[in-house]
Formats: sequence, structure tokens, C-alpha cells
Amino acid sequence: MAKPLQKERENRSAEKKDLTFHPYTITPESAHTSILLLESTEPEILCQTLRAITKFSAQDTQNRYILFDLDAIRYILLHIEHSELNIRRFALKALAQLCQLPQGPEQVLADSANLRKIAFMLVKVEDVFVLEFASLVLSELTREPLGCEQLVSANILSTLFSRMKNSLDPDVQKNCLQTLSNLLDDPVCASEVTKNQQFSWPSLLALMQSKYLAIQHAALRTVDQLICRYKDLVVQKTFRASTGVLDLCDILESYEFRDVHAQVLGVLRDYVETEENASHLYQSGCILRLLAYLEMALPAMKPHCLAVLTKMSFTSNGRDALYQTGTDMVFCHQLLSSNVDLLADAAMGVANMTKLLPSAVRMCETNIIEALCAILSDDSAAWFYVRMNALRALSELCRIIPRAASSLVEPNTFAALRNINVKFKDNPIEAQRLAVQCYINLQNYHVSTRAMLSPDFVLELVNILERIDIRLKILTCTALTGLMSEDLAKDLFTLKKGEEVVSNNLRIEHVGFRTALCILITSSVTDEGAEIYLQLGTLHYMIENKAARYVVGAWEPAIEAIFRHHPSAKFAYTGTLDINDFTQEGFYVLKRLTKRFPTIQEVLLQKPPPRDPVLIAMFLHPQSDGNSSMDIRMPYQRSSSKLAVSPSSGLFASFLPDDVNLRSYLLKLRLWFGDPAKSLHYIEIEDAHYEVRYRDKCAEVSSSLKQRAQLLAEFVVQQMSGLTQERDCSMPSVELHLADLMTELKSPVVGVGWVRVGGPLERAVLYKVLSDRVGLPCALKRVASHAWCEVALPEMDSVCCAVTTWWIWCRIPVGCGPWTRWKRIGSAALFASSLVISTDENLVYVRIKF
Repeated sequence: MAKPLQKERENRSAEKKDLTFHPYTITPESAHTSILLLESTEPEILCQTLRAITKFSAQDTQNRYILFDLDAIRYILLHIEHSELNIRRFALKALAQLCQLPQGPEQVLADSANLRKIAFMLVKVEDVFVLEFASLVLSELTREPLGCEQLVSANILSTLFSRMKNSLDPDVQKNCLQTLSNLLDDPVCASEVTKNQQFSWPSLLALMQSKYLAIQHAALRTVDQLICRYKDLVVQKTFRASTGVLDLCDILESYEFRDVHAQVLGVLRDYVETEENASHLYQSGCILRLLAYLEMALPAMKPHCLAVLTKMSFTSNGRDALYQTGTDMVFCHQLLSSNVDLLADAAMGVANMTKLLPSAVRMCETNIIEALCAILSDDSAAWFYVRMNALRALSELCRIIPRAASSLVEPNTFAALRNINVKFKDNPIEAQRLAVQCYINLQNYHVSTRAMLSPDFVLELVNILERIDIRLKILTCTALTGLMSEDLAKDLFTLKKGEEVVSNNLRIEHVGFRTALCILITSSVTDEGAEIYLQLGTLHYMIENKAARYVVGAWEPAIEAIFRHHPSAKFAYTGTLDINDFTQEGFYVLKRLTKRFPTIQEVLLQKPPPRDPVLIAMFLHPQSDGNSSMDIRMPYQRSSSKLAVSPSSGLFASFLPDDVNLRSYLLKLRLWFGDPAKSLHYIEIEDAHYEVRYRDKCAEVSSSLKQRAQLLAEFVVQQMSGLTQERDCSMPSVELHLADLMTELKSPVVGVGWVRVGGPLERAVLYKVLSDRVGLPCALKRVASHAWCEVALPEMDSVCCAVTTWWIWCRIPVGCGPWTRWKRIGSAALFASSLVISTDENLVYVRIKF
């Protein structure tokens, strides 16, 4: 018989069966388990789970990220409207904790119904904990623009203002303040806050003096946001009508509220941004209270207080208020203090107060310039913004106060300013610009301008032009242009090779910089400078760069300025010398034009044998100076020879022709014509006889100039009509004669007086050179190898007293003598067969064509 598997047991509970479920304690071992428990329908489990979640979330931020990754927000949102009060409390608290994460509000705001549910709790529910956590959730959700938009749509702004004013719970007040602050940060929703009927300043200002620091901070931040709405005239007006400014000053004078003094001063600094607010601060007596606070404040608070006063100096009404209260002298006093934190604002205050002339004069009565320069030379001081503001103050003071400019150019103080650009590698580019601006401002006064006329200073400015910052270069061009009103500055500019630096910079394609360079060229060019620009190829580059001539407005005037000092180049490139263009000593003309006009030195350095002659007008002996008794140039045009002033003139002096013939021509003509400065002297005419005497005078001058033009033309033709009786002046004869002269002189440069067989070009050049020195208004024209002269004569119409211009052709045949020429043409042909061209300032042009 087999054994049983187990022994028989007695069923002891068969008689007493229990069908009910006995509860037991559930202990989740992970956050994931607790999240799953949120799907339970049992209130006790939900309450305990939500409570555990809030504790877990409060311990560390990383715990909140764990819950967020488990999609806890979705489960928590299911219980924010639960019938059990404790479940709602813990659900709102847990939701507020997770909304503090950057991604938290986005998930809640995905459905606008979520925010609406929470907002209505703030309206309907009176439970303190629900209000606290619901307002906290709203303050977190409104950090996003979408949250602000949904909250405004919920139309509970009045409730927010009401809870902020009347709630007994400070946390609710703080959260409502934070929510309003978030709405003010949104540019779209901010206007809805200020337009609300419940908005009022007294309730908000009262919270600034709350015993809770967090509420004070939130209230001050909200007030700051509101007063920064400068274009909202209603807000600005109502705040000025309130006790806001006085309340802020009361907080400053209370040691109990010392923790928020910095924030209060920040609110005042933003408030005085506008003219009206600056006046209101003065009228309310707060400036004097701020000055008193500045004296007794803790060292850490002094910079914040001084910043408010400095901010006022940016407005006109603020400067007037600061001047009336003596704050400008406070700025000067702070520059001498040992608190380096005050230097930046004090210097900026001085710079701004100089815009008020009485204040600038009062500040300059102190040693303000020395104090600012001491800050500037202190290498331990920070550039931004201590030394920068000191530099701004110096610049503004020197702009309007002569005494300040004189003090700054003293050796010790001026060295501090110049070191900024001398040691430019150690200093910021902004400081270099401001230093150059100081130089520009110093040029307002003669004393300070003369102090800058030294070789070292001009070299410093020229070196600045070689740096890479365009704005700095433009300012330097302006500074140099201002100095060029002095002749000494022009000489120093050339001595320090300024023309070479300008020429290199002119290749930079920047319209503003090129304009500044061209203005500098116009103001600084001299005879020697024009020669340098020609030698460097700058003039040729400027003429050939047609695009720049159209884009840069100052390009063409710069070319004309160089031409005025170098008539040889002007005649070569334009083919015209007007009656106001006088030929200088050393004026030369190429027989055959080339693409690029060379300097006379380049011509002399050509390798022999010379090919094309160059005509030159040299009245002085090459070895003589300009003060020699042989100087027979016109007194009205003192023109120094470029060859005489050129650094290398000694090298080429022996190669220049001694043009004895040209000197003898001029001596003879001056014996004939007399002193040109006195021959046409103007005589005063009484008003009663003005019209008649004016016409008589014009007729006299016109007749005299016609005779002179005729006589000079006869003289020129006589000198250049050949050496033989045949008077052969054909082109081959002229070419052969010039070739013989080059061989004889051993140089391509031929004095125009040496030429005895001349064609149209040679005769026209001689006519122009002589007419400039005998007082004959003459223009020189050239087209290729053909040239002619035009003499301007005054003329009055006898009928209508109108001024007309005539071109009177005076043909001078090459193959006949001068006397025969005038007999053939005759006076009738000279003045009767005329052609009316145009009106040109009571001048008649006699065109003498050779």
C-alpha cells in the first residue's frame, strides 16, 4: 500500500470565513512607481503620493528633472481640481515646483484650459494654501509670452490687484506682484496692466515698505518697470502726482531698509531719464536729500547714489537742477576722493555739466584739469569707464572754456593726453579716438593751437593715419586740417612726410575717409607738397579714378588745390590755364604730352640722348636765391620756385638753364609798360557820376589792355620768328631748332627764352609767362601741339550797359614779321569782325592765336 504525499491537516477556518479586504501600507521604491500611483482613484493614496512627490521635488533640482522626464505634469494636472482640498493643495504645489523648470511652463500652456482653471481658483477659492500655490503657478507660467497672453485672456487682472492689496498671506502678495511684473515685461500685455481700473500707485508703493524683503524687492522691481514706460504719459503723470519719489527717499533714510537701498537708487536712476522727471525730482527736494545721503551712506552705496546724480546731468532740466544745488562742485570734489568707485560717474558728471556754461566756468575755477589728467595718467585706473569718462570731461571742457584749453596744453597735463596715442598699443581704440577729439577741440583757441605746432606733435598725427581704424583716421584728418590754417603746420606736415601717408591712405575705398583726406589735401597742399603728390603719382591716380571723382564730393576740389600750386601739372592734364592761374618760377611744359606728367627731376634724370624737349620758365639764376636783386617777379603773385625749395634742388641746380634771354625780355617789357601794380589802379568815383565815370574807366582800361596785348604779341612773334631773314618757322624748323638747343645745353630742359624759332606752343607759353609778370590777364589753352592765348578786357555796351563777351581773333602768321602782321589785319579786322559768344563778368576775351 502506497504512502500518502502529506499528512492530513485540519481546516480550522472552515467555520469562520471573512470576505472583506484588509488595507495595508504601500511603499513605492522609485519615482516611477509614485507617478503610476497618481492614476489611483483613492483619495488617501493620491494625497500621500502627491505629498511624497512634493518632498522629493523640494530636495534637489535634479529630482524635478527626474519627475519631469517621467511626464509627472500630465498626471498632476488631473488632480488640480480634485474635490479633496489636500489633494488640490499638494497637486498645485507639485505643479508649481515643476513649472520652475525651463521646460515646465511649455507643457502646461500647451492647453489654455490649464491656466484658466488655475486662474479661476484665484478668483473663487479662499483657502490660503490653494491661493498661495495657484498664484505661484501663475507667476511661473507668465514667464513665457504665451502665459501672459492666456492670463490676459482669462480677464483676472482685477483679481490679481485685489489679492496683491488685500491678501493677508505675504506669499500670495509676492506671487501676485511677480505675475504683474512678468506681464509688464511683455510689450503686448504691459498696457493691459496700466489700463486696468484696479491699478493704483498707493497700494503698490505701500508694499515697498513691507517688512518682508522678498515683497520689497518685488514691489521695487514692479515700480521700476512702470516708471520706465516713458511713453506712457498716464503712468508718468500719475506717478509724479503720487508720493512715490518721497517714499523712495524715505526708504533711503531708513537704516531698517538698508538691504534695498541699492535697488531704490536704481529706481531713482531710471526715473530721472526724462526732462519732466528730472524737474520733478528737483522740485520735490529729493536732490538735497540725495546729497545728504551721499555724505552718510555706506561706501558700497555711494556709487549708486552718485549714479543717480550723474544720470540727471544727461538732461537739460537735470543740469539746471544740479547747478542750482551745487552738485557740479560735488562731482569735482569726488574726483579728488580716494574712492575709485566714484571716479567714473564723477567724471561723466563733469563732462555733462560742461554743457551748461555757468557750471563749466565754475568748475574750471578749481583744479579740475589737473585732477582729470592725474586720473588719465594713472595706469592702475580702469579704462572703462574711469579714464574714458575723464577723457570725455577733458574734451568737453576744452571745447568751450579757453582757460581749460590753456591748462591742458601745459607740458605736464598735455603729456598725459598725448601718451594715449604715443603708447597706443596699451590703450583701447576708443581712448585714442577721444584723445584726437580733444586735439580738435583745442583748436578752437589760438594759444592751444600754437602749442600743437611742433614737429613731434605733427609726426604723432601723421603716424595715427597709418593705423587701421577708419574712424580714428577720419578724426585725425580733421585735426590735421584744423592745424593747416597755420603756415608752419604745412611745412611740418611736409617735413614729416605727410603727403606720402595721405597718398597711401587714398587707395582705401571708404567714402568718408577719402572725403576727409581730400579736405586735408585741399587745406595742406603747398608748392612743395604739390610736387610731392605729382612725384608719388597721387595726382595722376586722382585724375584717372573717375569713379571716386563722382562719389567723393571733395575729390575734385583736392585736385584743383594741387593744380593751383602746380600750374605745370594743371596745364598738362587740363590743357588750360585761366587768367587767375599764374605761372610760377620753374613753370615747364612738355613738347609732347605723355600719359603721366613727370616731375622736372624725373625729366632731368632721363637717360641720354633726350628725345622730347621740355620748355621751362626760369627768371632767376639757378644759383641765386629768391631775395636776389634779380627777382623781377610780380608783387601780386609771390611764387616760390619748387626747384628752389626741393630737398634735392642742389642736385639739379647745375642742370637748369640760365635763361638770360628771358630776364632781358622781362626787363624790356617793364620799361615799356611800367609798374603793373599801379598802371591800372582803381580811382574812387562819386555816386552821382558813377554810371558815366564807370563806362569811361572801362573804356580806358580796355583800350590800355588792348594796346598791351597787341604790343606783347608783337614782341613774342618778333623773338620767335627765326634767326634768319627768311623767318622760317615751319614745324620741321622748330623741331630742328629745339633739337639743337638740347644738344647745346646737354639737357632735355630748355629755357623758353632760348627758343628763337617757335611754333604755336612755344609762342603761347612765352606769351603767358610774360603776361603774368606785366599785369596782363591772360589765359593759356592747348590742344595737342596747338596752343593759343586769350586776354580778358573789360567792355561796356553803350546802349543798355549790359556786359557782353567777345572773342576777338588776332591771327599772327608764322612766316612774316610782327609789323607786317598788324598792317595786314588792321584795327578794323581786329575789332569789327567779332563774334558774340556769352556774358562773363564785364570781360572781353581777345583770342591770340599763334
